[in-house]
Amino acid sequence: MLRDKWEFEFSAATLAAAAKERKQHHLQRRQWWTEQKKKVMDKVKDSGIQIHDPVAAQYQGFTSNKMSAFEPEIRVRADLQRDLTECHTKIVEHHRKSVEYDGWLQVLMSNKESRFKLTADDYLFFFRKEEPEMEDLQ
Repeated sequence: MLRDKWEFEFSAATLAAAAKERKQHHLQRRQWWTEQKKKVMDKVKDSGIQIHDPVAAQYQGFTSNKMSAFEPEIRVRADLQRDLTECHTKIVEHHRKSVEYDGWLQVLMSNKESRFKLTADDYLFFFRKEEPEMEDLQ
């Protein structure tokens, strides 16, 4: 089958409406991830900083040539760092996609009467229904 060579014809107005819908989708996802990032940041502020003070350093008679190995240290929980990085990555991704769809919306709105032949990939770019992301399943 040659489905990668198929073409579908749509008006610019129809594609503009689809681009607007995709842009809105990515703006909503960016907002959701921004809220998640705030929650993670609040967790970090509330409980993400840990101080590790080795027990050996508390003994009065303890001596060592490598005392620095027993100094207290501050640790940031790795799970919170991972969550914060994920939120940041998703915010950037959805922002980039919303800007891309906004560009298509501008082009298509200025050429409403034009008709375009779309390949299957083009069709999916404008009309794909997103699978729910993992957070939507929770």
